[in-house]
Amino acid sequence: MSEELPPMPDPRTGEPRPPHVPIDGRTLAARAKQPFHARKVLAGPEGSGPALEWCYGDRKMQRWLAVCLAVVLIAFYTIRSAGFAWVTVWYLWAYVAAIVGLGWLLPLGHKIAAGADWLNTRGGIVKTYELTEITVRGTAAGGYNIEFRDGNGGEADASLDLLRENRDLWDLVNNGVRHSVAAGAATNVLARSKLGLGDTRG
Repeated sequence: MSEELPPMPDPRTGEPRPPHVPIDGRTLAARAKQPFHARKVLAGPEGSGPALEWCYGDRKMQRWLAVCLAVVLIAFYTIRSAGFAWVTVWYLWAYVAAIVGLGWLLPLGHKIAAGADWLNTRGGIVKTYELTEITVRGTAAGGYNIEFRDGNGGEADASLDLLRENRDLWDLVNNGVRHSVAAGAATNVLARSKLGLGDTRG
């Protein structure tokens, strides 16, 4: 990677922000930023600058999925009993209510935040300009997972699509990745291919 890299933003102000990076050949549109909630936005390592960008679970989607789960369970019981005889069985309703209630109440598992020079994914924290290894792996669902390790022993991982969901967050992380690769961080073939890091040979 011989091109001149954008500078690291100031850890306190986040300026200058890295330029937007095309993803798979297209520039993503900016999305409305989620409001800052101290309980929902993850913090960086001790002594670091503030979170500049974040992504946390969307309760609207979570509740929609809970309703869908209820419909699926009711359809399953109806087909299995070849009718609606099951509706008089109280413990089946309790089971449906318990499953849907958990889906409604439990927080979504993904929380991601980034500062000028750090990334926190569900409590896994790395310094993005001190990465020693960046690995991308395919998942059974057909997506990609990205794993980071830094020189301080920090580790973090997340769905690549989830990281890129917030364009400005991804720009912060991606700039750190490129600086780290220029400084010698190890990458695998899939990381070089999916992140546009140059040589994609094994």
